[in-house]
Amino acid sequence: MAQEFEFRPFSISGALIRIVIVIVSLLTSLSFLALFISPQTTVFFQWIGVLLPALVCGNLLFLIIGLYRRGWYSICPLIALLANFHYFAKIIQVNSMEQNETADIRLASYNVREFKMIYNLSSMEQIASYIESQQVNTLCLQEVPAECSASELKEVFGQFPYLIMTESNSGNNQLAILSKFPLESVQTVSFEERPNCAIFADLSFKGERIRIGTCHLQTTNWNQVKGNLLAAENIGVKWWSAIKTMSGNFRLRGAQADLLRSLIDKSPFPTLICGDFNNSPNSYSYHKIKGNLKDAFCEAGNGYGYTYAYLMKLFRIDFVFFSGNEFRAINYSTGNVDYSDHLPVLVDLKVN
Repeated sequence: MAQEFEFRPFSISGALIRIVIVIVSLLTSLSFLALFISPQTTVFFQWIGVLLPALVCGNLLFLIIGLYRRGWYSICPLIALLANFHYFAKIIQVNSMEQNETADIRLASYNVREFKMIYNLSSMEQIASYIESQQVNTLCLQEVPAECSASELKEVFGQFPYLIMTESNSGNNQLAILSKFPLESVQTVSFEERPNCAIFADLSFKGERIRIGTCHLQTTNWNQVKGNLLAAENIGVKWWSAIKTMSGNFRLRGAQADLLRSLIDKSPFPTLICGDFNNSPNSYSYHKIKGNLKDAFCEAGNGYGYTYAYLMKLFRIDFVFFSGNEFRAINYSTGNVDYSDHLPVLVDLKVN
């Protein structure tokens, strides 16, 4: 009888761990809301989307701990991981490569970081040589420096007879589309009060028109704010300022995504759109712009997908979307080159 009523001390640390596990699992389970809730309404879920790689790793650790201890709370991280099945398919893929098919359009999308490599050495000629070696016939560039002229770009990328670019006179970086196929009907889309923009053109392929676009959405400003975050003085103020800046950029990208979606919906032709979205696949901007289009990585990619060379190579923020009824992706890859802080995205497409 004495053993039946044996006193068992309450462990505050054990209870706290279980509370943390439940809260982290709940937040991870809600990550899908980042796809549907506009950042103009709240940026909270966009932050969950950005932090999702860390949250997933945390839940894996909690699941192992829970199973080892045979604790009831192991069900929480398991539910959280299952709830993010949609996310795993956007970052990890296993597709068979089509070895015997020849691509109709071999598209490359590349944020060239103003053609500056490490130590600010010019990368323009190296990139042009690399693109030619990959037999690319349509190239979309982001962050072309403001001082770069169309004639200069066409001279270096001489393999492409057709070129359009934003030709900004405001000192801001530009966008460019180069192709071996004719390009016409240029439309430059300026985002209100922001230097970022998009550009659309109609590409002629075997007598048919294809609406092709490239964009560079609002930057995260991470590279600008990260240097001050570990400073000894006013560290709390600096972190809060950084969060506010990046949250404001979530809102700007949300509005830009809404505008691009409206333009894509009005297109009378099959659509290809690509560029640097500065957002992960678990974001409102990704989901909004993609709409009913196909993600080339999901259709033809292999392995873990990332396009940003830094931040432990965790993030895929450059995308290629296409109309699924008119195109079929047969290969997807990223270039193993260090000419920019982004990787070039290469996609082989068959026109149905």
